[in-house]
Amino acid sequence: MYADGLLGNRGIINALGALTAGVFNYIRAPNAPAYKLETIIGRAHDYIYPPNTDTENKQQVNNALISYIKRQPGAPIGRLF
Repeated sequence: MYADGLLGNRGIINALGALTAGVFNYIRAPNAPAYKLETIIGRAHDYIYPPNTDTENKQQVNNALISYIKRQPGAPIGRLF
C-alpha cells in the first residue's frame, strides 16, 4: 500500500479519529461537552477538511505571495502572469 504522508493516510486518520471520538464520548461525564473529530485529530482536520474561506481572503494571500516573489533577486516574474 502506498502512503505519502498525511494525504495517503487520510482514511486511517478519519477512522481512528472517529473511533476515538466515539469512545471518548461514550465515557465522558454527562455534563461535559462532546468531543468532535476536529478536537481529536487537531491540525490534520484543517488539512483534510479545509475551512471555508472567502474569495477576498484568497486574493489577499495571492497578492502577498506575488509581492514576496517579486522581491527576490532573479524571480521569474514572466511566468507568474
